[in-house]
Amino acid sequence: MWSLDDEGVAAELGRLQRNRARDAAREADLILRLAELRPDTDDPPEGGPGARNRTWRKTDPEFPGVSEFFPDEVAHAINLGRGTAAFRARRACTWRENLPATLAALHRGKIDERRAGVLADALRHTTPELARAVEATLLPEAFDLSLARLRARALELLAELDATAVDRRHAEAKRAADVRLGSTGDGMATLAGDMTADEAAACYDLIDQLATMAKADGDPRPIGQIRASIHSMLILRPADHGLPGVTVNLAVTAALDGLEGRSARGGEVNGLAITASHLRDLLRRLGALGLTTPEGGSLTFAITDDNGRLLATVTGRELARLAKKGCSEQPRH
Repeated sequence: MWSLDDEGVAAELGRLQRNRARDAAREADLILRLAELRPDTDDPPEGGPGARNRTWRKTDPEFPGVSEFFPDEVAHAINLGRGTAAFRARRACTWRENLPATLAALHRGKIDERRAGVLADALRHTTPELARAVEATLLPEAFDLSLARLRARALELLAELDATAVDRRHAEAKRAADVRLGSTGDGMATLAGDMTADEAAACYDLIDQLATMAKADGDPRPIGQIRASIHSMLILRPADHGLPGVTVNLAVTAALDGLEGRSARGGEVNGLAITASHLRDLLRRLGALGLTTPEGGSLTFAITDDNGRLLATVTGRELARLAKKGCSEQPRH
């Protein structure tokens, strides 16, 4: 190993990545095979002895036709948590049903596991036909795209083909929203919560403003550490945190062709992508609240052309009128 030159090291690293991709594909095949071997016909009837308690969550089966204990078996086999096992099983199912070309490329080591996973996550909730249409366009260039750009391109293409699929993802994500706690193994932990893009943008902007103010007042800690402390303070002591009042700054961007109904393009809230339906819902909520530019804060709306160039800034009332007028129904496919 230590005799390798720079080209040899690069070649060996590339070989390792290809092998990891092939191993991921092989693992997916084995998980799918185990699912076939575990039909739900032998599961205890709901409410009977040994059946899983569904008091807390009333959801459809994770894997229709497969034993509800299947993720637990996968978790035992790979020696990881049930959540990780269920995630890998869902991903394997998506590769098989929606993205067969991606799974084949993974078997050949032509795409890495992370990019294949990004495609699976972005296209899991759509139909196999739409997913494969996006896959056919995107897979040849997937290796050259960053993970963030690959996900964005997949969602862009999906929205062009069927905006309702993106809205389904949004609805599914809202139903599955939760708060998660995970240890980082260094005496620290990560607390993460799911919320809509506009809520997340508003929460982050509030935390960032308070952290910036603390930094300006002489707090010597790194800005990220200050943000984390303020996040904790707002949750643990929301009524007596003693922090100065701030107002949220939101920048809502909408594409003109989406508002006019010529496409299903949505918009952004502080850089976070939202669908046209989500945009209209946001505008309705803003209108219902009578939300205007607050003192010391901002609420701005921008309209762009097909290439993202700024065309105009408008008021909330004007943008709501455009959103209501355009895209009255989704195009049929």
